[in-house]
Amino acid sequence: MKNKNSVFYFFALSFFLFSLLCFFLRFSFQLTPPQTFLLQTDFSRLSPDQVNQIMKSDFSLFTDLSLTSSEVTFSFQPASISAKINYPQTGQQLFFQYDSAFSFFSQVKRFFSPQHYSLIVDYDSLSFDIFLAGLSAQVNQAFLPARLELKQGRISFVPGQLGQLLNIAFLRQTLLNRLAQNDSSPLDLPLETLGRLPTEDDISALSQKAQKLIGKSLILTGDLPDIIVDDQTLTSWLDFFSEDNSEMIKQYVHSLSQTVKKDPVNAVFQFEDNKIVEFRPSQNGFSLLEDDLSSSLATYLNRLIATDSASLSFALPLISAPPLVRTQDANNLGIKELLGRGTSTFKHSSAIRNKNIQKGSSVVNHILVPPGSTFSFLEALGDVTLETGYQKAYIIRQGKTELDVGGGICQISTTFFRAMLDSGVDIIERRPHAFRVSYYEEDRPPGYDATVFIPNPDLKFKNDTPAHILIQSTYDGDNKILTYEFYGTSDGRQVEIKNYKQWGWQAPPETRYIDDPTLPPGKLVREETAVPGIKTSFDWLVTRGDEILHQQTFQSNYVPWAAVFRRGV
Repeated sequence: MKNKNSVFYFFALSFFLFSLLCFFLRFSFQLTPPQTFLLQTDFSRLSPDQVNQIMKSDFSLFTDLSLTSSEVTFSFQPASISAKINYPQTGQQLFFQYDSAFSFFSQVKRFFSPQHYSLIVDYDSLSFDIFLAGLSAQVNQAFLPARLELKQGRISFVPGQLGQLLNIAFLRQTLLNRLAQNDSSPLDLPLETLGRLPTEDDISALSQKAQKLIGKSLILTGDLPDIIVDDQTLTSWLDFFSEDNSEMIKQYVHSLSQTVKKDPVNAVFQFEDNKIVEFRPSQNGFSLLEDDLSSSLATYLNRLIATDSASLSFALPLISAPPLVRTQDANNLGIKELLGRGTSTFKHSSAIRNKNIQKGSSVVNHILVPPGSTFSFLEALGDVTLETGYQKAYIIRQGKTELDVGGGICQISTTFFRAMLDSGVDIIERRPHAFRVSYYEEDRPPGYDATVFIPNPDLKFKNDTPAHILIQSTYDGDNKILTYEFYGTSDGRQVEIKNYKQWGWQAPPETRYIDDPTLPPGKLVREETAVPGIKTSFDWLVTRGDEILHQQTFQSNYVPWAAVFRRGV
């Protein structure tokens, strides 16, 4: 009998729990749980439609919030960052979500406990960042430290100003919280104070030190002419809150370092009469040990305050900087013979263009490329400006001939590319011109050119020979010939160029005429010359015995170019 009662009670309890679970699930998925609140509004036991209706009728974001500081008030408008209430997500969070991580009884307890929710607000993050950045630009203030100043033998106090910095991260989160709570009450800007100002006692104590510097100096000696640090500069180093006066001294030392620094000069060589000779000797450089000098200046400043001497002197701490390539290295560079040569002619080039060719080829000259390193034409060329000695000449840019500084540089890069081909070095980067250029077809068929333009494209090769490569240019202004030669140590490599092809000939487009009322009627002035398009390719093979070192097919695709005339109307 006892066992039957136990079975009965077990099934009764199971039925009760099952019924309770069904009831619980019904409310879980169909109605909001009891004691559900969105902000301060009761949303208990509501259906999704009811929740959505109440939210849209009773909830809208505030339009303006005041951000205040001691000096000014700013306005934050949610619309400026495209802030909107996400009604679907806000409503969805009000409904009970079953979580398998909790036990059944924990789920029930959570279901009947009070739950408070905030709005879910969407906004444009970039607009928010722009707003905060603009706000910080208006409220941030730099800290201006107070200082002492020596003028005409008298010490004066220059008041400083505390700075302030907006805590952007904190303000961002606070505003997001305000949006979620739909709270438009005024908000104090979270500003952090920067710096510290001296008291009257601080000013008095430092002024006494400054008085002891009047008429005194520090003398920095060494291989350079003596550097005299006068009393005005010494006074400016004094700091109200630092015994070692480090910051002002470090600024002075860094500026001095840039002035006295001397870069080492590498030896420059050229190849003459089958041997390498010096073109420019090497020179050692030196630099200033900034940390050592800063420490010494702080020490000697305090000594100068404590002494009756008018001056103290000590040697500048300099460190030698030897050149990478020394004159005595000439015999160790492995520059023994000609590796390859490239030439080009420019018989119809203008005088200005010729000057740019001469200038640029003189810069990309006498260059040593160590074994294993990569040579960049643009890096070797440097700045191409009027200030560096170039002139305006015609260049090709985006299908049009126009004047620009350095017209003619591609004559140099084209010649250089031909020397790279002939030397058999590892060619890493080369780009042909988009249009055919007559200068590069005077002594070669189309396809043997290379264009460069700052900052790209570039012309690069890797020195995969066993020794340094010496790059040497020769400009022949009379015959208008440019030559590049690569010298080094041959490892027996052989270069073969074969299978040159031309195809895809395209006639130039129809001539274009541009009406120009500044010309006499009927007069024509040529702006662009018609050039047919063509495709070319050739195979480049570098071998050493039976080994293939490099193998490339260099292709060029030159698009046709229409003639353009200005026409008087």
